[in-house]
Amino acid sequence: MSTKGQQASDALTVALLTAAANGLRAHCSDWVTHHYWLSEFEAERKLAMRACAGCPVFTECGVAAKANEEQWGVWGGRDFSRLTKKAAAA
Repeated sequence: MSTKGQQASDALTVALLTAAANGLRAHCSDWVTHHYWLSEFEAERKLAMRACAGCPVFTECGVAAKANEEQWGVWGGRDFSRLTKKAAAA
């Protein structure tokens, strides 16, 4: 992990802890739908992208995903899955 990636991941961790201290949770932590964020099914990942709206760590999540060059899953309301990108480019 790069220094930039580590710093972004640390900022996400702090944001998650701060949200939890204020009684808030990231939407991806919901025990019923948590699997949508890393699903192999594009339709479920689309549901996750919509569920990201209003998340207390939305911005930090997206920044960390970009900094770490994520290649799979929904982060900060965006699908980083390589298969989705390849399909969209075709």
